[in-house]
Amino acid sequence: NAEYMGTDFAQQKDETRDKNSEEYNVLKQTLEQEILELQHTISHEHDKYMTSAEEKMKQYQEYTKKDADTAERISVQQRKIQRLGESIANWKATLANTIKECEERNKAMKEEKENTAKHFKELKQRMQRWRRQQEEKLNQLVCQAREAKKELTQKANKAERMLLLSEQCTALETERERVLGHFNDGAVDEVQSIVAQQKEKQAIQARLAQQDGDESVPESRVGEAMAALAGIPQQSELAMLRQDGVVEEWEMLENFWRKYNKVLLDNAAINQEKFHLQNENLKLRQLLKQYLDGITVNEDVMNAKNNSLLTATTFGATNTSDAQSDHDITVVEANVVVSNAHRQGVRM
Repeated sequence: NAEYMGTDFAQQKDETRDKNSEEYNVLKQTLEQEILELQHTISHEHDKYMTSAEEKMKQYQEYTKKDADTAERISVQQRKIQRLGESIANWKATLANTIKECEERNKAMKEEKENTAKHFKELKQRMQRWRRQQEEKLNQLVCQAREAKKELTQKANKAERMLLLSEQCTALETERERVLGHFNDGAVDEVQSIVAQQKEKQAIQARLAQQDGDESVPESRVGEAMAALAGIPQQSELAMLRQDGVVEEWEMLENFWRKYNKVLLDNAAINQEKFHLQNENLKLRQLLKQYLDGITVNEDVMNAKNNSLLTATTFGATNTSDAQSDHDITVVEANVVVSNAHRQGVRM
């Protein structure tokens, strides 16, 4: 038993030694590998440090040089600042003197400005008054010019219309008027008196129509009004112009007034002839209507008051029958109505 235990111990010892030896070898190899890696890392970091140290040394040298230059510039700037300070002090003294002088000058200029403003205000008021006066004169001139232009335009239009009418009337003149003139068979004064009477008649007729409110005025009233005014002496426009001395301009238009008076006379004659023809036509229409009412029998003829077909007895009976009853009705045979319509040309 003791031998077995010694053998077992020796065996376990050998196993333990072998195991420890293997672990030692593995640990040694691992440590050697780590040492190599650390040495490589240390050398790399050393090289890196040396490189950065060199670069920083160069930067240090550059910064040292820059510092020396900056110190020199600072000393230069300080000397410059000192000189500028002295200059500023001089300028401040000069500025104080200048401010004093400028205040005095500003005071004098302010007084001059007030005087100038006062004078300018007076001149402005005078100019405004003068401008208003000139504006009023200009407005009056413009208004007068506009009125003169308007009058001249009206006169020019009237002259153009007169020339146009003269040309149109010249084309409508007869051979006798072109050769013998307009008033070879009568005196000018007589024609003028006739024209004046015609104008007076037209004016009286218009005034009476305006008073009565009716356009149709009887000739009797116009004649009475003209007879009432016959005793009042009237002057013609040409005579009044001759008294004022304006003769030459109207004598230039003597031929025109002759033509115009001739036209007025012709117009008056045509109107008079038209009035007579209208009266004659009205009389003829009344006679024709009476004749047709006498030869025809229709409802209008039978209802008329002055019917020749009705006797006095039947007329009285008809009037009484209207008040009493409606049984008495005039009866006309159909043959009579048809024959009368056939004679009158009326279609049934």
